[in-house]
Amino acid sequence: MKNNLQEIFEKENLIVPDYNKLNLVNLVRTLYNRYDANYKVDENMKYIDKLIPKSKHTLFILIDGMGSNLVASLSDNAIIKKNKKSDMLTVSPSTTGCVLTSLATGEYPNKHGIIGWYSHNRENNIDYYPLLFADRKNEERLENFGIKSSDIFKCESMLNKLNVNTKVLYPKYICNSIYSKFVADDSKRIGYDDYNDASKIIKGITNSNDATFTYLYIPNIDNLEHENGVYSDIVRDEMGKINNMLDSLSSIDDLTIVITADHGQINIDYDVVMDFSKYKNYFYGLPGIDFATATYYVKDEMKESFEYEFNKDFKDRMHLFKTGDFLENNIFGLGDASSYFKSNMGEYVGICKNGYCFINSEDTDEYLGSVLGNHSGFSKDEMIIPLIVINNKK
Repeated sequence: MKNNLQEIFEKENLIVPDYNKLNLVNLVRTLYNRYDANYKVDENMKYIDKLIPKSKHTLFILIDGMGSNLVASLSDNAIIKKNKKSDMLTVSPSTTGCVLTSLATGEYPNKHGIIGWYSHNRENNIDYYPLLFADRKNEERLENFGIKSSDIFKCESMLNKLNVNTKVLYPKYICNSIYSKFVADDSKRIGYDDYNDASKIIKGITNSNDATFTYLYIPNIDNLEHENGVYSDIVRDEMGKINNMLDSLSSIDDLTIVITADHGQINIDYDVVMDFSKYKNYFYGLPGIDFATATYYVKDEMKESFEYEFNKDFKDRMHLFKTGDFLENNIFGLGDASSYFKSNMGEYVGICKNGYCFINSEDTDEYLGSVLGNHSGFSKDEMIIPLIVINNKK
């Protein structure tokens, strides 16, 4: 029998994540198991293992924002589209910090506890950006508040533990961030300037008699979708540049290229603005997660009033749930949620209807009307990502 959350998701044509189906965590665990990670193997992982040939060199690429909807819009001749093997479910919330942490740790969000672009740390009573490792008020570094990387990123990154020569490629402007250092040790991280530079570095890595595993993170598509919309010409042109790079890399001998995304995006038609001068009275922390799904940190004595006011103000644009409803429906992963995850979540979760974008910031003018593509919601286009495999084993 369907519960209220399931009925609302169905009515709004949204996906209730079922992590018993093929998903991103299955993919990364399958890849890491090839290098002695020792995750328990399930049927989804067996299926993925058959799809990905074993080669001396493996290149794992995550293209931020490249959902299956974007892949479907490409030319049939595009190497990405031609080599798509399957669709998969991403993890929820479908927002970069959350998904990239699942990629690094091999854990669902309900274990690793990184919930999105925004979060609230109860222990230090601070609103902060996990990926930027900075507070929201003035982007001051969390270290200045006595907060260490290990205080925020509780699960270990598997990319530091694989039994293979491992390299992690980030754009130079984020290569030495606190988050990048969490994902990969200094000896493993390499910064790149552009696609040509990344291609040269990868060719150098794979020019080795030893087995290699390389992870390449590409953020450009996501940024361009936010600014221009999902199917804009500038996004299509950028995808063309990525396809050209992959055409070049596909000739490397004994290389398997595995490509996926953290999430897709949808085009935005309407903004939802919260009157923070009113709602701050209800909050002990600013809303967390992102612009389509948000968690609200509400004072105990004001919960009833908050529910009433929220549903009155946003009834045609957003739905409000208690966080327990999401946990009961395993929205954030399989198994029991960690205490750390629960500590990062507020008392409520709100989701936007399709086509709406909640301006999850007091700096309304910075975002109003400027977010043309968005993610973190539960539409098919946000939640379904591709599994692409390109192999050249001679």
